[in-house]
Amino acid sequence: MASAATTLLVISPAVFLLYLLSLAIRRLIFSPLAKFPGPRLAALSNWYEFYYDVNLQGKFTAHIQQLHKKYGPIVRITPTELHIDDPDYFDTLYGRSGRRDKSAYFAGRFGGASDSFSTIDHDVHRMRRKAISPFFSAAKITDFQPVIRAKIDKFCQTISSYHSGKVIPLSRAWMALTTDIITEYAFAKSYNQLSSPDFRDTLHEALVAIYTTGHFALHFPIVFPILDRLPEWFVRATQPDVLPVVGLRKDLARRIREIAQGINKSHATVSHPTIFHELLGSDLPPAETTDTRLGDEAQLIIAAGLITTSWALSVASFHLIDQPAITARLRKEILSSQSQSHAPTSRSRPLDWHHLQTLPYLTAIIHESIRLSHGIVTRDPRIAPDTELEYREWVIPRGTPVSMTTVDILMNEDIFTDPTVFRPERWLERPELERYFVPFGKGSRQCLGIK
Repeated sequence: MASAATTLLVISPAVFLLYLLSLAIRRLIFSPLAKFPGPRLAALSNWYEFYYDVNLQGKFTAHIQQLHKKYGPIVRITPTELHIDDPDYFDTLYGRSGRRDKSAYFAGRFGGASDSFSTIDHDVHRMRRKAISPFFSAAKITDFQPVIRAKIDKFCQTISSYHSGKVIPLSRAWMALTTDIITEYAFAKSYNQLSSPDFRDTLHEALVAIYTTGHFALHFPIVFPILDRLPEWFVRATQPDVLPVVGLRKDLARRIREIAQGINKSHATVSHPTIFHELLGSDLPPAETTDTRLGDEAQLIIAAGLITTSWALSVASFHLIDQPAITARLRKEILSSQSQSHAPTSRSRPLDWHHLQTLPYLTAIIHESIRLSHGIVTRDPRIAPDTELEYREWVIPRGTPVSMTTVDILMNEDIFTDPTVFRPERWLERPELERYFVPFGKGSRQCLGIK
């Protein structure tokens, strides 16, 4: 018996080493991606990515750019994934031509594998996206303008209460504003963070914790399901840094449940259309309207609706304060537009957002602010399940995850001269730059916030 056990202990490491050797040979020599350039360690194991994204805290995106400088415009960055750095290929990969699935590897990065952003299958994504899209139409936003204006008025009143010499935490103030707007639109019940003293109570810490945890969860998807099942008292006692993750996800699921149970105002008594009142009453299959599924969707909409918007506003605020000439030109354009408007404007009757969209310099400032705030800075792989993709002389096998990173385009110095400089005039001087304005992505999966 002892001899058999000893033999098993000797054989097991040998079998494990043989498995590792065969895996290495398959990935480095016999893989369909073996012909593509890139570091051997990246082709060998996802631990290469883990080192840069977890150990070095989110450095893989910058490292990929260094790999392109060494290996060229197409690089194998993991055992299964290719990355392309060519702005003119973006439409081919992310456009509306053909089916595009999402890489399963990325589906649960932020814990909500059933939200529309994380949906893998092309057709399931189309169904979920179709249900949400109407709430981000121009008509719906127009109807919601009074609520937005009321929140902005409260924001302005709070900011004006700061006396000379007192520091305004402006980035947190913008986050409080965007949070109150998107939660009001989603649930008809604002988080009311504009009332927080010095804007201390925002979702900043929760979202940073989710994104930080997401780097680890990319490699170990079990992380978020475990967190969801842990009681808050246990997390508070053992891992307080991730408590905001647990708290936010459970709070959003609770709000969905309250709407479904009629606690948070019935559909008939809500003063304005809301996303989740309407979704719960839509013709989506029952499996699509569970607390968990819509809780995932809520996390996506809340995060996407507040953090990217608030950061773009923060970037714009900094540059407008830093460059008074830009501010003066913007003010002149707005005042001139008001004087030329057929309908007189005032505090009680501000310019309509449709009219503001026609102001060229304001639009240029918005473009430049969004370009420099980046939004999503990580890659988002796509899979063409039905056909091979072609890039220059390369034929990419069907089913291969292929990614690009919008930051590589938005900061491309061949397209945007002096890319780190805030210069709104570039959008007026070169209208063709619009083609490379990709912070929202493109195609059927582009961000709904582009409205």
